[in-house]
Amino acid sequence: MDASTARRVDAPAAVGICDTHFHVFGPYDRFPLPRHPSYAPQEATAAAYRQVAERLGVDRMVVVQGGCYGTDNAAMLDAVQMLGRDRARGIAIIDATTTVADLHRLDDGGVRGIRLNAISDKRIDGGAIRAQATMIAELGWHIQFHARADQIVEHAALLRDLPVEVVIDHCGRIDPREGEDQEAVRAMLDLLATGRCWIKLISYRSLPAGGEGDEMAPFLRRFAAAAPERCLWGTDWPHPLMEIVPDTQRLFEELCSVFDEPIRKKIFSENAERLYDFK
Repeated sequence: MDASTARRVDAPAAVGICDTHFHVFGPYDRFPLPRHPSYAPQEATAAAYRQVAERLGVDRMVVVQGGCYGTDNAAMLDAVQMLGRDRARGIAIIDATTTVADLHRLDDGGVRGIRLNAISDKRIDGGAIRAQATMIAELGWHIQFHARADQIVEHAALLRDLPVEVVIDHCGRIDPREGEDQEAVRAMLDLLATGRCWIKLISYRSLPAGGEGDEMAPFLRRFAAAAPERCLWGTDWPHPLMEIVPDTQRLFEELCSVFDEPIRKKIFSENAERLYDFK
């Protein structure tokens, strides 16, 4: 559907619909990739994302730092400013060289959390997770944890004891073929039960080749039943590292169809307002 002619999707009955997860890459003439990036996505700018947001009816948004930029958060911070500090927030990547002054600059730029990517960053371990959580606790930030299902299980005890809240990324990358009683699902439900863990109901990356979205619907409902106040939604635009790029609007409408209106309002609006400090 062409962005210039598409109408806003009216499915979620919520004011202030928030996309809690998308990335920006570029413009590359201003924000080039490092010499040896972990991956090299096509340019995807904040201006291009704005068209997606308008089409979906998104009013608030969270720019998640792309791993290909490492700890150079400049493109993410610029996107937050371009989209508007009243309606945009950021999630940064930091490392052991990040100082307290750096964190305060990021906070002033609209950052409200950090992302740890245990899938692609082999340096991520329990010590690193604990150290970064300690650094950001004073600011009231959270950790967004991107990991495979087995890594969620591996780090569950650590995540439970951190001094900050934790957001599980991409439904913990569970495999729906393993069933609803798989160990990773139990681990995430236990974490959600602590009251300090959230989950992003972005599930398409969990689908096996040829899989359909409804395979994940039972898992989405189970997470939402366990923690309706701590479920979030995001587009994951522009869907980096996907061989077949999904249709953003179709994914949005599929998730809308899983829940009734009261739960949609929480997932698409109210929960994000609290976590990302939207006034």
